Amino acid sequence: MDPLEPDDDLLESLYVINKVAKRLADEASDAYDRGDVTRSNVSSARKDALYRTKTTVLNRIVAHDPSLVEGEYHAINGDVWLLLRVNGWAFHQPPYAFGSELTDRIELVNDPDEPLDVPYVRESAVERSGRSLETALVGLADRGVDANDHLARPTISGERDQLVDVRWSCLR
Repeated sequence: MDPLEPDDDLLESLYVINKVAKRLADEASDAYDRGDVTRSNVSSARKDALYRTKTTVLNRIVAHDPSLVEGEYHAINGDVWLLLRVNGWAFHQPPYAFGSELTDRIELVNDPDEPLDVPYVRESAVERSGRSLETALVGLADRGVDANDHLARPTISGERDQLVDVRWSCLR
């Protein structure tokens, strides 16, 4: 795994893709409720790829310098989440996605068996950045993390079994 230095440009791009992933989760649910199978599948596939991209970037930041990352376990809606702080930016991550090999390398303020009970309101609007998703994706790809590589498949099955390309065109 190639390390990544967590400068503000990288962290802002990571923030943007995380917020967009949250929005895509909402869009997938809303489309499913409307019966729009194609939109639901596209949004869900892209959401999953953005979260995998986020995990990859965070792993590579820890590989660069674990002392730059602080973590704490949170109890949110009955689940345990790991909150990672890097240079003033914060990202929730399921602990299993990050893995003990990396959590063992960062400073943790508490134990997963004793998570902090924190209220969590999922806010999908991008508030801390005016950066576009395209700019964020291209910036991450320039550093070797291409979100298209994190799609489970480049296409999904839509209504009437048509294939729909879910890759981001700015990365092709």
